[in-house]
Amino acid sequence: MKISLLKTVPLYRRAMAVLILDLFLISLLFFIPDKNLRGICLLLLLLSCLLAIPLLLLPLRRLYVFFTTHHVLTDEHLSTDNVDFCLINNYLQDSYEKLHFAESALSDRNIDYLSKQINSHFFYNTLDSIRGRAYCDGAYFVADMIETLSSFFRYSISRKGNIVSVHDELQNLNAYMKIQMFRFGNRIQYEVSLEDESVELYQIPKLTLQPIVENAIIHGIESFESGGKISIHILETDSTIIIHVKDNGVGIPKEKLDAINLNFQNNYFESPEVQKKHLNIALNNINNRICLLYGNRFRLHIFSTENLGTDVQITLPKILKEKGL
Repeated sequence: MKISLLKTVPLYRRAMAVLILDLFLISLLFFIPDKNLRGICLLLLLLSCLLAIPLLLLPLRRLYVFFTTHHVLTDEHLSTDNVDFCLINNYLQDSYEKLHFAESALSDRNIDYLSKQINSHFFYNTLDSIRGRAYCDGAYFVADMIETLSSFFRYSISRKGNIVSVHDELQNLNAYMKIQMFRFGNRIQYEVSLEDESVELYQIPKLTLQPIVENAIIHGIESFESGGKISIHILETDSTIIIHVKDNGVGIPKEKLDAINLNFQNNYFESPEVQKKHLNIALNNINNRICLLYGNRFRLHIFSTENLGTDVQITLPKILKEKGL
């Protein structure tokens, strides 16, 4: 409170100076015979009065804000004689607690960031060591699979940026399918066809294709003992890129398919809590990112027939991937 009062002293001093100037101008009005000079003095007097008004009201406003902020203007009388000290002490205590909380949060965040960096480096270094030992022992296939696994995780975890080129996304998908074909063997066939190689230069949100293919494997053809097929076909129009991810799996019932597609049309603006209530969270996430990045015109759409297969269509704007994005 004392600090607030001290801040108001210069303002009152200025107001007093203006009032003294007003008295001086008033005295001049009686002694100056020239009408023009008296008019000038009168004009200066009016201006000084207008200037004095905010200088008088501003300190009162500042004190009022201070009292209401610290709940001093109440009907109850404080029992302590040292009200100013209590207010200042409470203010400093609150400030200290906020500062301590901010420092703790920042420290925890830094530790968490360093932990993730250490874990990723340790993970990749361990994989590289195992790959080197496998290569030295003549286990070339094992070394190749470890290198593929390391490349896949580097793309998914470590690569910066949310926008990549179609070429990079296909490279990551090839690494993923190489790992899956090691697991399934000849049970799955995989192919990629491009209408034109230039489509690889356009941009696409990172981790768009791999989750869709993973979803096709898990829900479409994982139960097949043989004959499973997944194909990627990419074509372009004048303004868009259209990607088809097809499988010959079990398909999706019509009622469920309609619900998923309806959700794709209306889900892009919903909160994560609402999204969790819907089907196919991974596909919803991809659809949301596409809609938020490029607008509601661009989204996923699924075509499917039971026991024949599923086709997930991705529509994206034709935008070249810029370097550094």
